[in-house]
Amino acid sequence: MANKTYRAALVGLSGIGMRRTAVDPGAVLDTPMPVSHVGAYSALPQTELVAVCDIKTELLDQFKENWGDVFPNTHIYTDYREMIDKENLDIINVATPDDRHKEIVIDAAKSGVKGIVCEKPMSTTVEDCAQMIEACEASGSLLSVDHTRRWWPSFHVVRQAIRDGAIGEVKRIVGHWGGPRAMLFRNGTHLIDGVCFFADSDPQWVFAELDEGFEDYTTYQAAGGRDPSTDPGSSGYIHFKNGVRAFVNCSKGQLPGVRYEIIGETGWIEHDGDTVTVRRPIGKSERLPQAQYTVSGIAGIMAELIRVIEHGGELICPGQEGKKVVEILVAFLKSQELGNTRVNLPLSPGR
Repeated sequence: MANKTYRAALVGLSGIGMRRTAVDPGAVLDTPMPVSHVGAYSALPQTELVAVCDIKTELLDQFKENWGDVFPNTHIYTDYREMIDKENLDIINVATPDDRHKEIVIDAAKSGVKGIVCEKPMSTTVEDCAQMIEACEASGSLLSVDHTRRWWPSFHVVRQAIRDGAIGEVKRIVGHWGGPRAMLFRNGTHLIDGVCFFADSDPQWVFAELDEGFEDYTTYQAAGGRDPSTDPGSSGYIHFKNGVRAFVNCSKGQLPGVRYEIIGETGWIEHDGDTVTVRRPIGKSERLPQAQYTVSGIAGIMAELIRVIEHGGELICPGQEGKKVVEILVAFLKSQELGNTRVNLPLSPGR
């Protein structure tokens, strides 16, 4: 497939779908890493964004206004099925509200699309996730879930240090996400996925307590994460099959910011922003250098997807990893419903 150009499309243009980062004319490199799906396509010459789709025509107009200079020939649609039927797509990105992911991913897989990028959370129920995975496996489509931090260099610095034995065997992980957008299904997905990434294992059981005011919140309302008042924060505990125990705090009442502590037998690793520090007893610490990548974030997802299409291999965040996070989120709600008690995984069908 040398020099192949991949026909690509995007469903969902709000927020992460088409945000465009302003160029800093004073920067040494004046092309910042893209922060949206459309932006990722603009950074990858092996792709051609042939179509975009949204049910809101004002967003289609905004796409033409914001990106017309880069993508003047991109077709626009309000019906994603029509788009899939007409455009002979190789790749499709799904950035709609989460309660719409399932049907679009399944329809794309049935059409024979080679690669699918699905925004997080993968869906709103574990059953939906399982159906999406089944459809992709049946068609041979690759499914990658946008837990974006898995394509951040600092996350790989942490995991490589763990695998190299920098702190001995991992025993505990603590993750914090604070601020007004610390919502369980919106950004708690990223926090919990980071814990799973570092634990390098499958969750076995959980318990959790939602933030005040959400005591009776037992089913995710699937609001697409746009209204913080409809999506609770939570404190939770995750026990992994390899013995790692994790504590997560995702709460609007905490100091804004995201950080992890990975605690091992001989030391611990602090991940704070892009800073990674290994700490050991008697005050010894080591700041780890950043790994160097030509692309990261969503552009990294797309570059990886194309590489696996062409050469085979494993995705960093396939559907099974996305499903794992949704199962933990749903189990947190179940724990709250049952009086903050232990909930074993996997969940029974229907959740």
